[in-house]
Amino acid sequence: MVRRGEIIDDDQEDEFYLRRLDAGLFVLQLICYIMAEICSSNIAQIRQRVLQILNMRGSSVKIVRHIIKEYAENISDGKNPEYQESEQKRIAELLENF
Repeated sequence: MVRRGEIIDDDQEDEFYLRRLDAGLFVLQLICYIMAEICSSNIAQIRQRVLQILNMRGSSVKIVRHIIKEYAENISDGKNPEYQESEQKRIAELLENF
């Protein structure tokens, strides 16, 4: 267990992130990513409805962007740094339009 203010090493940080993924973060990241993709379709009614639903649920675009940014920071197949860089760039462009 990590206490607030405690310095953790990279292994502990990775383990903590993996636990969060297992606890539902991965599904949340995918839902947020899909919402951003849908909103980028340039169909005003879809974007308006997504924003309405976020507002009804007490959420915001800012929260969704934060979740997607964390997803982009950790995306990697572990083998191909070019893939990671291109995906991060694509997601950053997607966030600009969201």
